[in-house]
Amino acid sequence: MSQVSKLAVYLLLVAVFMGGSLSYDVPKATVKVNSPKGFEVSIPDEPGISLFAFHGKVNEEMDDLSDQTWAADVVSSRNGRWTFRNRNQRLQPGDVLYYWTTARFNGVDYHNYNQRHVVGQGDSQKIDVNGSNGGHQPIVANGHNTINIYVQ
Repeated sequence: MSQVSKLAVYLLLVAVFMGGSLSYDVPKATVKVNSPKGFEVSIPDEPGISLFAFHGKVNEEMDDLSDQTWAADVVSSRNGRWTFRNRNQRLQPGDVLYYWTTARFNGVDYHNYNQRHVVGQGDSQKIDVNGSNGGHQPIVANGHNTINIYVQ
């Protein structure tokens, strides 16, 4: 094998290695709808992440990267997650949260575009203690009865 051929193979291997090592997949975000209002969008923390960004809109797709209702950078993780919190938006079943996220990993920004979350009945957590007939009233969390309250 000639020196030129060896150099070409070496450069090809370096390019393949570097291309693979510069790639990062932003984790799929978890969306949590709070009751009576608010929501959270988060990704798990992992070594190398130094920033999480959220850009979103409700019930209207985003036309471009600057078309959003919310755009926020989260600069620290808490409890093992990078979390954007909105405490004001009231989301109803059937609403669609359109969003994209960014994670800064080892100093480079990586994006997860064209994401959406449809708000469902099981998203919100509520406590129902006012029944029409009194008596046993369930606490419903994420669509499942968890404990009973006895109303006198």
